[in-house]
Amino acid sequence: MCPLLRSECRNDRPRVYLAMRLLSLSAALAVLIGSSAELRRVSAAENSGRQPSGAAPAGKRISLTRRVEPSFRVEPVVHRFRGRRGEVIPFSFEIASTGKVMNVDIRAVSLRQEETGIILHDENSRPMGGVRFTSPKKFQLRPGEKFQIEGEVTVPLNKTNYVSFGILVRDGGQISDGSKEPLEAGKTRAAIRFVTQYVLRVDIETGAQDVGDMNRLHFDRGELISREGLPYVRAYLNNPTDDALECDVRAQLTGSDASAWSPVRLNMPSRSELKDDSRYLVRIMPRSRLRLEGPVDGVIPRGDYELNLRLSNGRRAMVQAAFPTRVNSNSFRGLSALVATLDEGVTVEPSQIELGRVADADRMTTLLFSNRGQEPKSVRLIAKDQAGEPLDGVMLSSKSFVLKPGRSKTVRAMLRGRSEAAHEWGTLEVACEESESTKQLPLALIHEQRPEIQLTAEEMQWAQLPTGNAFTMKIQNEGEGYAPLFAQLNLAAQQGHPIKMSDGFGAWLTPGESRELQFMVPASLQPGAYQIKLDVRSANETVVAQRTLMLEITPEMLGVAAEQVATRP
Repeated sequence: MCPLLRSECRNDRPRVYLAMRLLSLSAALAVLIGSSAELRRVSAAENSGRQPSGAAPAGKRISLTRRVEPSFRVEPVVHRFRGRRGEVIPFSFEIASTGKVMNVDIRAVSLRQEETGIILHDENSRPMGGVRFTSPKKFQLRPGEKFQIEGEVTVPLNKTNYVSFGILVRDGGQISDGSKEPLEAGKTRAAIRFVTQYVLRVDIETGAQDVGDMNRLHFDRGELISREGLPYVRAYLNNPTDDALECDVRAQLTGSDASAWSPVRLNMPSRSELKDDSRYLVRIMPRSRLRLEGPVDGVIPRGDYELNLRLSNGRRAMVQAAFPTRVNSNSFRGLSALVATLDEGVTVEPSQIELGRVADADRMTTLLFSNRGQEPKSVRLIAKDQAGEPLDGVMLSSKSFVLKPGRSKTVRAMLRGRSEAAHEWGTLEVACEESESTKQLPLALIHEQRPEIQLTAEEMQWAQLPTGNAFTMKIQNEGEGYAPLFAQLNLAAQQGHPIKMSDGFGAWLTPGESRELQFMVPASLQPGAYQIKLDVRSANETVVAQRTLMLEITPEMLGVAAEQVATRP
């Protein structure tokens, strides 16, 4: 291992990158692009006082003040109707000025879809026919005025269960005459005006059951991924047709021993924040490719599996695909903070137990034991203190039981009696008699107050581990109680999206114990200059370590020859 540069290292050539992204409003997301900005050129003396005599001239500075001023608002953003093929459906949107004179232009546009499911307008493609405006397509809107955008859409005769029409509303903008206020000597004023535009949609659900082209949809990839240490299904769905389609997608994992996990409903990332079942509605636009994702519940033991994907229209399966996948012992490290694995197929959750009398703790908790194996298991439970002696302050509703194959059992753990100590820590020993295996689950008892978090961090290092290259940092618990760890490392090059890596995942660190955090970098990482941001925290957002530094990652650090780097995709 080689120590990295410390976070207080200097950057002799600081750079500032400014980026602006102009987005259209799509679906339920409205991004208003309408702002004005004023530039003021002032002297160094105006910014920071007079220069001392003999000092080198500081030059001039530009102060930028920016305020967002949307030109207009439109409601609603999306109309949703039910209609039959060939039916003519009227629509109406209300546009309201927010205080400016606007020259508004309205037209039908084609729609395109990003991989996340977000729908945007496509000015380079011919819009779908069937939109007719009954109100003017060009008009002037004065301050405080409202206007009804009206028209009608004709549902096409295509065999599809979903149709979406796009309408672009754009303010052409005006050239500003500038402020009438007198300009002070030595100052420069500039005005910037951005165009405001909305992409409106009229969505039609046809309710058609005979969807001829839906069986042409196909999955080109399916895999298990780790997100914050937990298992997720990720699948990619392609629509090669000229029709938008609505469907439901589910995934199921099966093991080589024919064991099967519960089906997972997949959703588009753009709908992941929705709380009801509408989040699982998959709508794919023509000639589009979608990324679909969903979490897998429970522990996945290492081994070979088959990931089965099923696309359906109502209850009818239209497309199916299967992808082989492999799970190793290091695939989903975050699971250990939630579920403990005892013998083959025997799990218990939660894997970390806290009982207490303070306001933010519970005196009783419920443990769930499950047996996914093929044989019955005899389980025995013993609560122990930090010295390994029986702990009298914890009462268990059951201390020994037989867990049949495919069955689960709940056990209640309760804090009882009084203790002179403010807090205690120990373990709940879970033993399986058939295999003579045991598991020590962390057990924290909070009687009067929580122990103080006392975690120390060593410097960050780069390590070439057997499982790959990684940034590492060792954390030591010098306190008198368990302490959870949450760690995030962002690795950013000068171009592209930053790489986000996690560790800790809330797993408790035992008093006196040390743990090495490992942030595994992708095998495809290219040599070059990177900015590293590390943030390690414990309970109640207690900061354990924070680092920000620049690092040149060389081919030697990656363990590859220069000619191999040049041929990487």
